[in-house]
Amino acid sequence: MKKIIVIALLILIPLGTVMAQTSPDDPAITKAKEETAVVFDLGRMFGYLNTMVTDEKKLALSDGQMNDLYSIMETLLQTDRVEPDAADEMLVRIEDEILTPDQLMYTDQLAIEKMASRTPGAGGGSGGGQITNYIAGGAFNPMTDPSKTIGKDFNTFFSYLAKKLGK
Repeated sequence: MKKIIVIALLILIPLGTVMAQTSPDDPAITKAKEETAVVFDLGRMFGYLNTMVTDEKKLALSDGQMNDLYSIMETLLQTDRVEPDAADEMLVRIEDEILTPDQLMYTDQLAIEKMASRTPGAGGGSGGGQITNYIAGGAFNPMTDPSKTIGKDFNTFFSYLAKKLGK
């Protein structure tokens, strides 16, 4: 009987530890996901802008808009850790000062369609490893992660702007 209890404990204790470390209900993870949502929103905006310039020629960006967006993107490329407040400022600037109402409406529509197409519980595009780094105070810039869609879209749009601007 003691053998069974010892074996059960040896199995259950490590299993419980692993489950505790990866629990999606962890308050620190939940808080970090809420805090960093704006960073992921900013990253997705560049993907939406790339779709806009590809699919909607009538919503083409002016040279001034492209220069402003390029400048923001350069700043992001040089940033190891994107803080939510900085991301919010950049996103507000893009939405309120750079894009026209028609361009903003188009990108908003893409965001709505993207949210509607997500399956419940599929995650909001916030990667576990990135969130763990954020919580630990380490590097956190999803836009520079070429293994993720957000990073690929960011890079594609940045390359588009660089080419259009001759940089």
